[in-house]
Amino acid sequence: MIPVVFDNCRGWLHDGSSRRGVIVCGAHGFEDLCSRSSMRLLAEQLSARGLPTLRFDWRGTADSEGDGEGPHRVALWLGNIGEAARKLVETTGVEEIVLVGLRLGALLALEAARDIAPVRLVMLAPPASGRALKRELEVMSRIFQGKPGAAEDAGFDGVAAAGFRISRETLDDMALVGSRRFSGAQDCATLVLSQNPEGSPLADKLRDMGADVTVEPFEGYAEMMCDPTAALPPMRAIARIVGFAAEGLNAPASSRPQPSGEPGPSAELADAGSRIGLRPSGMTPPPSDPAILATDTWREEAALFGPDNRLVGVYCQRAAGERRRSAVIFLNSGGVYHIGWARMFVDMARHLAANGVASLRMDLSGVGDSLSPVGPDRAPLFDRSLTQDVEAAIDWLFARGITDVSLFGACSGAYQAFHAAIQDKRVTRIALVNQSCFVYGPTYALQIEAWRRTKAADVGMKLAAEGPADSEPQGARALLFSLAKKVVKAGLVRATDATFAIRRRVPRLNLVERWFGELSARGAEVLLIYSENDPGLSELERHLGARSHAAAPLPGVRTALIPEADHELTPKAARDALRATLDGFMRERDAA
Repeated sequence: MIPVVFDNCRGWLHDGSSRRGVIVCGAHGFEDLCSRSSMRLLAEQLSARGLPTLRFDWRGTADSEGDGEGPHRVALWLGNIGEAARKLVETTGVEEIVLVGLRLGALLALEAARDIAPVRLVMLAPPASGRALKRELEVMSRIFQGKPGAAEDAGFDGVAAAGFRISRETLDDMALVGSRRFSGAQDCATLVLSQNPEGSPLADKLRDMGADVTVEPFEGYAEMMCDPTAALPPMRAIARIVGFAAEGLNAPASSRPQPSGEPGPSAELADAGSRIGLRPSGMTPPPSDPAILATDTWREEAALFGPDNRLVGVYCQRAAGERRRSAVIFLNSGGVYHIGWARMFVDMARHLAANGVASLRMDLSGVGDSLSPVGPDRAPLFDRSLTQDVEAAIDWLFARGITDVSLFGACSGAYQAFHAAIQDKRVTRIALVNQSCFVYGPTYALQIEAWRRTKAADVGMKLAAEGPADSEPQGARALLFSLAKKVVKAGLVRATDATFAIRRRVPRLNLVERWFGELSARGAEVLLIYSENDPGLSELERHLGARSHAAAPLPGVRTALIPEADHELTPKAARDALRATLDGFMRERDAA
């Protein structure tokens, strides 16, 4: 996997020797969080078949530059596809391109096909049209309403789901996608994997135009898109996509030289970027360092480290690039990849860089862009072997002269940060957000596994409940399902409380207090950050009793509360407060 940058977008090139290449146009926002690992696995499988594959982040999203809330993003994103085509051709010399798009990416790939002229087109769970996608986003926004900070999003002119915002102007532009005739799809074979068992309205529209379209069920779609932490990769669907993309391909690129003086297909593909909307950005790094993405305030490069370089991250520092000795490592929250929930890790990292603090936001094994050595599965959460991944990241930073390392983690990331700091004495500070578990055991494992196994059905029923009036029984089942889960959870919590109440009374059994003491004894600082009324506060009380309510429950340990915030810190005001809290924590040490 090779990091690349083009058009102020960060991308990843998976190498291959074929004359046919693939561009993966991913989903947006919450759907991108859910599908990231699956898209990485898809790219790996395509590469294994010899097809060079480029996947990238839309401008203003994920690791790319810019603000996703800006107006009129659709034209910008179409331009990204054109520049991706140019980059793939220039880098690999491919002569044919396959476009693969997921959800929003499927609509944009279809729109871009008329200029790129792909030999094959794959649309994964495409909405019926841009107008239909707009309605779906509005439904998803309502599902996420009712959480703390919902009023803040309600005042935003657009839609917001899981903290990801799309402006009204972009929504209106999106509604136009899929409302016209698509000449690009008439000249290539098209595969549609539909999440709807009744078929795909968009595929029917293409068939009416005379396009060669195959429609099949998207096996594993609900399991992939239900939640970033509960997601399972759709391996059967991935195998079908790879087979379709490689169908009819035999000769490698080197065996098909173009006649002298003729531009050939590669030249035509390279021009596709300008036809879709190539724009001089003024920020693209020089060719000598193609994986650098930079603005006037921050500078980012891709990081590959660990065994066989299978761990992936993004290193961010001040634009001037001066050497600093301190850096923060951002660890995954559940299965959310390294951009963080609502992209907050990106925002925090770039803010820290502007203030002179470097950072590495990384994916642990089996999450996001970092593959697991044991194969595809749900993202690991409380596996203590992941400490080795954190140590590999610290090694990477130390090799660059950074000797003051802090760890930042939320939820399961806080668990990993806490235990990595205990084991690796190079860690000087840890900031733990809404830590839900200090000592992992069967009770937690049972609860998490039950939640993961039911998440797809749970989300499906919530979506059904948002439908028309005749879906009322679905809504009732969703309510009963939710109540049943709460009853089971209450029983598990009572069992956990009883266990730790005994441990608190016997000092030598209180592992958590002992671990905090070890960190304090070596001078490491700990900041515990909680959303107001977060369940993690009860977890802290289980281990520390009444002392958990103090501003400084133990030596070297402080707590901070963020009001009006949910567990994920979805509201923008909550994320801003978290960023300010972390910034202050880092500044205190640097000033000392």
